[in-house]
Amino acid sequence: MELSVIICTSGRPESLTKVLQSLKQQSFEDFETLIMRESPLVKARDLGWRKAKGEIVAWIDDDVILDKDWAKNLTAIFQDHPEAGGVSGPTIVAENLLKNRLVFWWYGKKIWLAKLWVKLVLDNQPLAVGKITKIGWWSPGSNFKSCLKLRGLQDVDYLEACNMSLRRKLVKKVGGFDLNYKGTSEWCELDLAMRVKKLGYRLVWSNRVKLEHQVSRSGVFVKRRNWPERIKNYLYFRKRWLLKRQ
Repeated sequence: MELSVIICTSGRPESLTKVLQSLKQQSFEDFETLIMRESPLVKARDLGWRKAKGEIVAWIDDDVILDKDWAKNLTAIFQDHPEAGGVSGPTIVAENLLKNRLVFWWYGKKIWLAKLWVKLVLDNQPLAVGKITKIGWWSPGSNFKSCLKLRGLQDVDYLEACNMSLRRKLVKKVGGFDLNYKGTSEWCELDLAMRVKKLGYRLVWSNRVKLEHQVSRSGVFVKRRNWPERIKNYLYFRKRWLLKRQ
């Protein structure tokens, strides 16, 4: 089998149904779908690839809707570019849904604090795609429609968590996800993709591998309120990757 699609889900039956419908409508057929119960997230993500049979494993969230050519385009990139270890693409969030994620709090605001955030946290590049900033944050450009204007493959530092595809043999080679990330496990996806990149492979982003991310406040969202746990994940990631750069 060429592709395995892994969906980790918790308490979102209606949105999960929409994901499965968009998978059913794919123009590409050589794939399997694995639905993993999310508790905790990093273990569900890791178990997914270990059960998968595809040469390519793709992780998507339970609140996305895939473009009909999503699977066809991502597998074509892997076929045409053997040097690519991982592929990602647009994860468009409708403007009225940006409020559902605190990471977008700065968007559209003109107050000094928002400007300072864009400057210091986002390196003055809030619409960049796939970049890790100087302090170890991730650039959010893939969530905005402006990214659809980018042409060709973009080399990136990381892959979008809800739209992440990797060669299974490389995931196996680096040992899968690091289970030291806890709870909602933010940064575990970046960590895995960057370990694959460290093997000498490219991580690439293409506007042809697109989906809509209909972010909600149901399901796993409740666990996002555990800020001490999320901060620990960030500091763990930063210690492993950012301090080495300095």
